[in-house]
Amino acid sequence: MLQLVYLSAAIKIMPDEELHSLLAQSRSNNERSGITGILLYHDGNFIQVLEGEEVQVMNLYYRIEQDSRHRGIIKLFSSHISQRDFPDWSMGYKSLSAREYNEALGYLDLANTSSLSAKETNNEREAFTLLKIFAETNIPGYR
Repeated sequence: MLQLVYLSAAIKIMPDEELHSLLAQSRSNNERSGITGILLYHDGNFIQVLEGEEVQVMNLYYRIEQDSRHRGIIKLFSSHISQRDFPDWSMGYKSLSAREYNEALGYLDLANTSSLSAKETNNEREAFTLLKIFAETNIPGYR
């Protein structure tokens, strides 16, 4: 199983309706492909974690790279994992305020490694670290 994390920037600020439409389509496609993960969006910036079988995740990532709705796609992390960090999320999504980021990332409990299921290697926490850095650098007022 593969976990991949990337950043990108929307070519324009996306209204909520457009984001919801994108998410509905993504959830349907991801469920069929066995892909889980999370998508965070703030002021035109995205960070997304994708998890699933390597071929499925890489095929999706290549399609994302070709998507004209965003630019500046940077793969931050890619690693084989033994367990999913988002097993029940066909694609979690939220466009959040600073307060909501604190609550959401607190819910994920990025600072508390004991709250996560046991991991075989340290690099399997990388996705959580990257989500936290995204919030710290993009959201005024985040912790």
